[in-house]
Amino acid sequence: MIYLFSSKDLTALGFGKKDTWIKRLPLSVKDKRGFLRAVDHEINAGDQIYLDISGLSQDQLKKSIGLLKKGKTFWGIIDPKGSHADPALLFFEGASDYIGHTTVKKGLDKKRFALALSWARSGTTNKISGTVETDSLKRKAIKLPAGKFEGWKYVRVGTEGSFFFLFISLKGATNLRTMLGETAFIPVRNRLREVLNQELLEADALLWMETEDNTLFLVPPRQANGMAAVEAALKIALSGRLIAVEKLGLSIPVDFTFALHYGQTLFQAPGKTGTVVSESVNYIFHLGTKKAEPGRLTVSGDVPEAALPDGLKDLFIPAGAFEGIPISHSKRFVYK
Repeated sequence: MIYLFSSKDLTALGFGKKDTWIKRLPLSVKDKRGFLRAVDHEINAGDQIYLDISGLSQDQLKKSIGLLKKGKTFWGIIDPKGSHADPALLFFEGASDYIGHTTVKKGLDKKRFALALSWARSGTTNKISGTVETDSLKRKAIKLPAGKFEGWKYVRVGTEGSFFFLFISLKGATNLRTMLGETAFIPVRNRLREVLNQELLEADALLWMETEDNTLFLVPPRQANGMAAVEAALKIALSGRLIAVEKLGLSIPVDFTFALHYGQTLFQAPGKTGTVVSESVNYIFHLGTKKAEPGRLTVSGDVPEAALPDGLKDLFIPAGAFEGIPISHSKRFVYK
């Protein structure tokens, strides 16, 4: 069954009058308890939840997504007017599907939703199916471009290229905002941005996308840059709690979560990524938000072997597969 939170009639969203496989539920973001009860309403393993975001304010959208993220099932977004400026960020927040204006206009059928669910369930253990795949880690033998990276100003906007994608999240960022208050949290977020940029300087990493809780860096597709990104991520993971106290001014322990992937995307300048549609970008969002673990660097099997420094390869252990791609976790650092 598919549950759709919307104030509209189903036919206005591209569904047929006799589509009994979808059920519309009233959308009341103000009633938090009611919304959560509705989210959990008779939800089974194969069910899907969609939210119609037309007419929602930014604050309402933020609250709605926050509530959906607390659930334990597939959720997606229907945007009949194509009003969301950056759909990729919805995947960054954990969405499994996005249906925009063009798709709604063509009409929605059961097959479209079945394909989305099948894609979301592929790979590793997940909150939808509970299935487990134990693929051994077979890293791709990709030859990375030789030579030194010339600089981001030489990367042409609007062209597609290969990059490393480095996802970074500060565990408990949402709770920190609640705990510290908005006024106190903003300086912490700014200091965190400065720290990450400084630590990733040797990797020539570009802060490409950013939400309230997560950050995505692009790293040049060269061996030296990939190795520098891996080393920086492990260094921050090891000293994360010290960074939180000394550089972020926090009095509570926090952990960083990292995920690294290698793939292709259309390049746009930071702040203008709303038009970017890429399987690699969607994958790193999912890997970082759904599978990566605090205090660890999770690396996809698409990251070339050459990007892992020889002396650090033993730190990584196979962790099955995620969405059809083998992955590995770095070993945990234990604090005593």
